[in-house]
Order: sequence, then C-alpha cells, then structure tokens
Amino acid sequence: MASLGENLRALRKGQGLTLQQLAEKVGLSASYLSQIERGVTLPSLSRLTSIAQALGVELRDFFEDNSTSPQVVKAPQHTKLKGRASISIEPLSAHLVSKIMRPHYVVLGPGACREDSSGHQGEECGFVLQGELTITIGDEVLVLTAGDSIHYQAHQPHSWRNNGDQECIVLWTLSP
Repeated sequence: MASLGENLRALRKGQGLTLQQLAEKVGLSASYLSQIERGVTLPSLSRLTSIAQALGVELRDFFEDNSTSPQVVKAPQHTKLKGRASISIEPLSAHLVSKIMRPHYVVLGPGACREDSSGHQGEECGFVLQGELTITIGDEVLVLTAGDSIHYQAHQPHSWRNNGDQECIVLWTLSP
C-alpha cells in the first residue's frame, strides 16, 4: 500500500507540478512538501485539506492505493441495481474509487433504464456489444446498436434505456 507521501507525489506529478509550483499554490514551502512526500513529516488535517484543494482532489486520494501494478479481477461479483427491469454491473477493475477510469461490463434486461437527472462531474464512454441502447443527453435522444460507441461530458442530465426485447450488453467507462 502506498503511503500518504507517495500518493501526494504521484498526484502532484500527475498534474505536471513541481514542488515549488504546488508550494506556491498552497502557501507552504517546497521543502515542507518534500518532507511530506518522503514520509519525514505528516501534515495537519487543515494543511492536507489545503493541498487537496490545490490539486483538485479528495482527501481520500492521499490514502488510497494508487499502485501502478497491474490489477486482475477474476470472477467479480455482479452488483444488481434495482429498477423496472434487471441491470447487472460488473466492475472490470479493482479498487474503483482510487482510479481515474471506472470500467464496467453492463447487462441491461429488456426495459431496463438508468437516469441521472442532475448529471455529475467527469466523462462517460460506452461501447455497445449486443442489443440496442437508447441514450438521452439533455434533450438529444440517440440510439446505439452493436458496434456503436458514445463519449460525453457527464455534467449534462443523461439517461440510458434498453427499449429492445433482448438483453443489451455495454462496456461502460466513467471518469469521476
């Protein structure tokens, strides 16, 4: 498991910031940030909150495993979402909370739907493997069939539905 300092370094470098640039953003010294990254010192909660805000991340991002080691998910458990019809979502990656991308294998039974009337941050991308998927983004209604894909900004109200009489299978990726 990566340490707080290792995660801070990875987040900072992931944004292309030097220690000095981050230090200027949060009003701390570069040497102090270096000590945190090397595990020499632990910041107070208020300082860590300031660093998180400057990086545009959540506090939890400093404590989760952001390892670059390959992760294999074998025979994952399906998570059933309740709705008018069956929706099965199978994570294709472990520890989704700490990831930039969240890939899923989604099976929508006939009539199954999911709505996000308020939208959320991030992006969504779907690739239809089988069946037909109707996606509404704002006022636009799009119908995708096997082999079609879609990519959109998720801040817009959006929903998806299987209007067909057969299962619809989609590879779906979210970026939080």
